[in-house]
Amino acid sequence: MSHLKYMSLRFSVLLALIFCPGNFMWAKIDFNRQIRPILSDKCYKCHGPDAKNQKSDFRLDTFEHAIKEHDGFVGLTPGSLEDSEIHWRIHTDDEIELMPPPESKHPLTDEEKKVLDQWIMEGGKYEKHWSFQNLPSSIEVPKSNHPNPVNAIDHFIAEGLKDSGLSPSTEVERSLWLRRVTFDLTGLPPNLKDLNNFVNDPSKHAYEKVVERLLKSDEYAERMSTEWMDVARYSDTFGYQVDKGRKVWQWRDWVIRSFRKNIPYDQFVTEQIAGDLLPNASRDQILATCFNRLHSQKVEGGSVEEEFRIEYVSDRVHTFGTAFLGLTMECTKCHDHKYDPLTQKDYFSLSAFFNNIDEAGLHAFMGNPTPTPALELADLPSDQKIKNAEKELQQYLGSDELRASFSNWKQTNNNKQLGTYSYFSQSNDQNVTTYGLPLAYLSFDNRKGNQYPNPVDSKLSANTNHHNKVCEGKVGQGIQFSGDDALNFPKEFANFNRHQPFSVAFWIKPSVNHERAVVLRKSQAWTDAASRGFEILIEKGKLSAALIHFWPGDAIRIRSANQLALNEWTHISLTYDGSSKAAGLNLSANGKLIEPEVVRDCLTRGITSPTPFGFAERMRDNGFKKGMLDEFYIYDRILTSTEIKILAKQTKADQGIELDDQSLFSIYSQAVDPKALELQKKLYDQRLSYGKQRERIGQIMVMKEMPEPRKTYILERGLYSEPSEEVFRDTPAALSPLNENYPQDRLGLAKWLTEKDHPLFARVTVNRYWQMIFGMGLVSTSEDFGSQGKPPSHPELLDWLARDFISSGWNLRHLLSRMVLSSTYKQSSKITKDALDKDPQNFLLARSSSYRWPAEMIRDSALAYGDLLHQKVGGPSVRPYDLQVSFKPSRPDNAPNIHRRSLYTYWQRTAPSPVMMALDSSKKDICMVKRERTDSAAQSLVLLNGPQFVEAARATAEKLIKKHGIDNGEALSTDAFRMLTSRKPTTEEADILKRLLSEQIEVYQDRNQSHAFLEVGQVKTHTKNPSYTAAVSSLVSTLMNFDESTSKR
Repeated sequence: MSHLKYMSLRFSVLLALIFCPGNFMWAKIDFNRQIRPILSDKCYKCHGPDAKNQKSDFRLDTFEHAIKEHDGFVGLTPGSLEDSEIHWRIHTDDEIELMPPPESKHPLTDEEKKVLDQWIMEGGKYEKHWSFQNLPSSIEVPKSNHPNPVNAIDHFIAEGLKDSGLSPSTEVERSLWLRRVTFDLTGLPPNLKDLNNFVNDPSKHAYEKVVERLLKSDEYAERMSTEWMDVARYSDTFGYQVDKGRKVWQWRDWVIRSFRKNIPYDQFVTEQIAGDLLPNASRDQILATCFNRLHSQKVEGGSVEEEFRIEYVSDRVHTFGTAFLGLTMECTKCHDHKYDPLTQKDYFSLSAFFNNIDEAGLHAFMGNPTPTPALELADLPSDQKIKNAEKELQQYLGSDELRASFSNWKQTNNNKQLGTYSYFSQSNDQNVTTYGLPLAYLSFDNRKGNQYPNPVDSKLSANTNHHNKVCEGKVGQGIQFSGDDALNFPKEFANFNRHQPFSVAFWIKPSVNHERAVVLRKSQAWTDAASRGFEILIEKGKLSAALIHFWPGDAIRIRSANQLALNEWTHISLTYDGSSKAAGLNLSANGKLIEPEVVRDCLTRGITSPTPFGFAERMRDNGFKKGMLDEFYIYDRILTSTEIKILAKQTKADQGIELDDQSLFSIYSQAVDPKALELQKKLYDQRLSYGKQRERIGQIMVMKEMPEPRKTYILERGLYSEPSEEVFRDTPAALSPLNENYPQDRLGLAKWLTEKDHPLFARVTVNRYWQMIFGMGLVSTSEDFGSQGKPPSHPELLDWLARDFISSGWNLRHLLSRMVLSSTYKQSSKITKDALDKDPQNFLLARSSSYRWPAEMIRDSALAYGDLLHQKVGGPSVRPYDLQVSFKPSRPDNAPNIHRRSLYTYWQRTAPSPVMMALDSSKKDICMVKRERTDSAAQSLVLLNGPQFVEAARATAEKLIKKHGIDNGEALSTDAFRMLTSRKPTTEEADILKRLLSEQIEVYQDRNQSHAFLEVGQVKTHTKNPSYTAAVSSLVSTLMNFDESTSKR
């Protein structure tokens, strides 16, 4: 289009608008309610905050960008349609110039074009997004014309209805309110006793008494915990393909206890984010931080550890964003947010708070250790006996008594030969007793096929294959490794536990510069076994020695400061004293003690491994490729410094050696003196006993800050392998800044989050609980408070609730009481045609919403009706019937555990409960604050045929028969209906129930059919009339499928 033609078109459009009949202007434009949704839906994808990844330089997300000149045009000229490019582009008939472009499939409606034009004419003012504005300090409650207001909620709702032509619905029957509130607050139905008591309670505060009773119950704590499990993405397994089990139910019990105690909600959240950082943190406060570790964790072989460690950090950011900010932070991992004022830098600055724990990117496939950092779930046993034994041994080692014993031993035990015989092998002299021999010695000079003999014990010789070659050694011959093939001792050899001293010594000659290489190990695998065992590695050319339970958080490791010389023989020795401390590890090179770097110093659990002790190779690790080894010794004692120096100078293994007196004394005290041996055994036994007691204490994953903050970088495209700019801990720039007086860690982040004026946290929280009580949040997109989310239906009410919640001391029971005692909550759910036409989704709340109860409530209520529900609170997860037909079948538990509340159902991420999933439970693989609701035939089939529901129907039937006998079907049917719906049946409904029972009695006259029906489940029937019991069970099962039994009314 030529410029002249384009200007002509502009003039024509302007004339058409000027002389267009009808009202062009209406009420003043509200940017957040009217303009932002249009810009976000239709414009921001190409002209929004993510400038780096957009085709156009023109941006519409801020006023400053909108008024900038681009190629001679200005997008927004306040007050002037003619000078605003936006106006011309949305009205043009030219498809090339039209915005949004036709290929976007998001055209503007005529109404939206008019609104945009009016906004320009009014000055094109921008407002900060409503959810990014600080929470007001006070919100005025409107004076409404509500016919029966109970609290402020009703006035806000009535005010919202004022211009709609709708008015609040009448109050629901008392019995249905009780059913509604009991389900909402406890997840269970009211029993008939509670129903009768409430219906017949004439007192002024009858409603308040019910709510107070419910809020103080264990069932309330379990109900609230069930909702929180979705937010926390709780599961009993690690997820991904292998999906191994893990024990994290103790965290779930903490949640239950917290709701039972009604701890302030800001404390509830703070402890989960940063309980470990609170002053003098208790075990429970540290346990709470398991919340951050409930994400899926990878174990599959070949996975890149750092890639998945970054994924875990990302999950914490996403969960924090969804649960507490109501923002889609995941959209900013790879680029700036396309709709919200959140940048990629914001994302990684926030991730820096969660990036500072000493965790592995993969958990162990072999064994089932708890990934570190881990919390021990009970008090540690006393280590006083260890300290006493250490003191007693040290006192004896320095005593005159031992010195005298040593002198006497030298004089009476062939002392002439004592200092000269070879202690590397048995003496041929029958009169000489040898002490302190190695467990094994490999000279590598006498290879026999693929075997290297061990002259100390021929049964414990080492074996390899032809890929590992004979080479010229330091002394005679050595061995050169392929890097893919091991040299192994027998499986049972040298399986030291962490309490046993040992030493190794050898000559080593690397021929290439190794980033990482295994020199020796008693360890099954690298990441597949979390490196459990002991090992000597080369890391970036430096020697490294470690004892490991679970790397990196439960291990000791030291590393040399200098790199090993290439293509030169270096003598290496490692000694360990059995203390489980890094100080107990000593490395020497060429006879000189190395001053090491302490890499890790926290070993608390076992290191034994079922794999052979060997060299140069380990499963899924880097081998000692082209590396050479010679003259290997291993001892079950600590070598003295003199012995190490001698070994480093030794040229022949059978050469006589002169030991100094101190070395002889050390050997004598470690291997000869009876009292010293007794005291060493006593110390070992005390350490072993302590270790066993400690290992019986359960562990759980938690958060624990590393001493030095790990560096965090912006990752290009979100890839772990593409770090760019370094970033530091900070909150999103669009929100309030982190107070400089707060600690710059997760505790500071929690303090920032729970500030009384924070724009998001309180709003997001009260909205989620409003959703729980009313079925839909005041912000219906409870997972997204950003530009793509829906604005609040009642913004002032949302803010008032948030401020009231904070003012109450973050008292959740106070918040819920406000909601369920309001007239708005007490409204009938019956829909008039007028209400259906004007507000089909019930945004205005002129009635109570009606919807199916969550999956857990449906199952738990079925168990409760027949008194099958096992009321035990807390404890390990259990497996109900349906897990035996899940994707990964597992055997059901036995009664009564199989009848526990659904909160305790064992949740396997790749094979969740089929019943729960059919009824729209969350899969719990990510943070979920809003469940989808679907309707399918499968749901009815589950309720009719699922073993748990058939068994529950039979138990309920037997309960009713016990009360009414077999000759009072009408009373039984009425009671059954009232039990399952909380109301009496109408005359028509009573007739239907009577006919149904009669029909079922006929059907179950066939004893084979009745017996088959009654044998479902673990709880066996004791009925003397199986036909009648089966018929009543069928009646109850039908009622369990009745809409009023499964839905909120």
